[in-house]
Amino acid sequence: MSNLFRQQTKLSVSMMALLAAPLGFGGSALAQSAPTAKPDDTAEIVVTAQKRTERLQDIPVAAAVLSSSSIAQNHVSDLSDINRIVPSVEIKGTFNGRVPYGIRGISTNANEGAIGLTSGVSIQVDGVPVPADSFAANTITDVQQLEVLKGPQATLGGRTASAGVINFVTYAPSEVTKFGFNAMLTNDGEHHMDVHGSGQIAPGLTGSISAYYQHTPYPVYNTTLKEHSNADSKGGRIKLKWQITDALDAQVMAHYALSTSSGENFVPVYMTPGAYFFAAPVGLTQSVMYPGINVAYGNTQYASHTVMGSRYEDKDGSLVLNYHLGNGSVLTSTTSLFRENQDQTQDIFESNVNWATIFQNFLQGVGAIPAALNQPFNNTGHFYGYVNQTTEEVKLASDASRPFSYITGFFYSDMTVNQASFRNWTLNPLAKTNISTTQNYAIYGRGTAKLGEKMTLVAGLRYNWDKIGWNVTQYFDPANGIYGSGGYGQGGYTWNLKDSSSALVGDAAIQYKPTRDVMVYGSYTRGYKPRAFNTVHDFASTQSAPSASDLQFTGATKRETIDSFELGLKSSLLDRHLTFNLAAYYTKYNNYQAQLYNNSGLIAVLVLANADARTQGVEGDLTYVRGNTRFNLSGAYTDAKFTNFPGAVCYPGQTAAQGCNVAANSQDLTGKPLPSSPKFKLTGSLQQTVPMDTFNVLLGGNVSYRTTTNMQADQNPYAVQKGFALVDVSLGFQNKAQTASLTFFVNNLTNHMYYTNLEDFFASATSANLVIGQPARDSHRYFGGRLSVNF
Repeated sequence: MSNLFRQQTKLSVSMMALLAAPLGFGGSALAQSAPTAKPDDTAEIVVTAQKRTERLQDIPVAAAVLSSSSIAQNHVSDLSDINRIVPSVEIKGTFNGRVPYGIRGISTNANEGAIGLTSGVSIQVDGVPVPADSFAANTITDVQQLEVLKGPQATLGGRTASAGVINFVTYAPSEVTKFGFNAMLTNDGEHHMDVHGSGQIAPGLTGSISAYYQHTPYPVYNTTLKEHSNADSKGGRIKLKWQITDALDAQVMAHYALSTSSGENFVPVYMTPGAYFFAAPVGLTQSVMYPGINVAYGNTQYASHTVMGSRYEDKDGSLVLNYHLGNGSVLTSTTSLFRENQDQTQDIFESNVNWATIFQNFLQGVGAIPAALNQPFNNTGHFYGYVNQTTEEVKLASDASRPFSYITGFFYSDMTVNQASFRNWTLNPLAKTNISTTQNYAIYGRGTAKLGEKMTLVAGLRYNWDKIGWNVTQYFDPANGIYGSGGYGQGGYTWNLKDSSSALVGDAAIQYKPTRDVMVYGSYTRGYKPRAFNTVHDFASTQSAPSASDLQFTGATKRETIDSFELGLKSSLLDRHLTFNLAAYYTKYNNYQAQLYNNSGLIAVLVLANADARTQGVEGDLTYVRGNTRFNLSGAYTDAKFTNFPGAVCYPGQTAAQGCNVAANSQDLTGKPLPSSPKFKLTGSLQQTVPMDTFNVLLGGNVSYRTTTNMQADQNPYAVQKGFALVDVSLGFQNKAQTASLTFFVNNLTNHMYYTNLEDFFASATSANLVIGQPARDSHRYFGGRLSVNF
């Protein structure tokens, strides 16, 4: 155990003692693990993402909950698969890079240089936030339940939950011995294996353990190296829970994961016909850049000598202390330590162009290329470093069954993202270290008052204070076109920028329950996202202070403020075999931190810009569970747009007739839709068990549909994913005890090609409009089998 962990443990115990001492209560145990819903009782699903165990149908928040069996049935193997089963969610890929998250049309882009930015969707594991720069939640394993809270979750979700929360609930220790094993194999080479178990180790000591390995191929093919892109993940988690006294218990968790990938995740899908890649005299045509590649929608190929890939290694742990006070109150301390080592190699243009020859011709009469930059095919970028995070939360939760109950607490987090970047390429060299630091302090409280049997009022406040820092050292001198004295890693130029901000946010809701199983609610949430630096920016000078042009891009963006209104209905009908939930919302984002690619330079660079935006819509879900039948239908109508965004950058090649002020390279996006926000998404699933004499037959089918959406905020017409539907079917066999099953499945039955992301990332104002796309894992038909054993 590290010294830091010991220090954090002492801090946890001390803070708990300070909070508990004035109360002077005796102890009575209160179970913290979430109860499991009965197979044909849809109303008893519980969630923990609001810092206590609550019945899903009782909380005034639109939410979706997936059990481990639902995750398996819907073939959810990575984070982006949630797109198919939770219509309000849009996640643009999880392979070989950072993940852009979105809920209700509010989403982000992603770029390896843009470190330290909050995504707006708080990704949590057992209620502990995962850094936005991390790869830790991309692979879904050892998950007992997946919870999605839609819309801003300001009071309890914190600074990173301006659009919603996705919480992974992992397997917990139990006194009853449990065991589970799952294995999967597909015709295209995907294979998964995971195992988990829990039970009593000794009197007062219980534990759980899980381990997994998975290999996932992707439909991206390198024609030069003749290999498909693929990813491998392996890891494990251990939890030990010690019932120290009747009033005090402690749980320690240790987790390790290693994810590696080989191959590119993006491929070229559009290039302006007849245009040149780069301006004359380089003037590369499409046939020169991508010989033999059909650069069109549907392409899944690229050609590169570079062996691209990534390596992410996670080591994290936590300590949870629960002190059970009188009257059902619980004082909880959660301490977590997280570290992820990252290493990634990218081919900038996914091309086999011999850059040395091209640029020797380009520079004839100008001067020779420095030997360090004169590489035939070396146009790669290297990014490596680490993400460190420490969090501490102390909360006091009273008995929720009382007429007035509350949750109050303190939260602290300290995160550092340290990244070294190197690109040894003639036209756009890069050599720098990039460090982003974020400290957050918060106090919060939420109270629930029951006004009789039918009316309930909920109100909460949270005070946040954020301190952000950005330290960047550039070893390449752009003013003189050379590396600093002494070469890479020496003689660099360093800038330090700092900023701090605070905010008071909160929420209020009123609930009315005419019956136990019908509830209507109305809520208001005031949220925010703190200021942020545009950490992807490369400084254009070697001055000791940023220039005016630098500050245009690096200055902290304004704080984003959010006002959200929601009306909802939650109901359980037909003796609680049927649930029907409906929510309508309107959310306004002032100074929304939009992320766009600025193509005014040689290569497009991700930048931040403030705009005003709003999203409004209606969501509904219906679930019927009875006997051997389970049916689910969910839909979301989302209308998300910019309400004020003049001066946004043009998309590459945009003309004056298309709305671009060519001289200023700007357009007005006011009234335009937000990126990656399809107007309508619908998903349905049916699972039917057919009892036989000696076994059960399992029939399953899933259908998901979404309408057309533009993946980029700049409205690039060639970054549009057209509407489509996906169909998955399955046939399984289960023993009568329902402890083992063998299921055969076909994913994407109609073999429909689609992309999880489309970007104009490589395009620039001096070149063609070049769009790249990321083919989805299931963008082609494949089939396989899955074995599950649980007892």
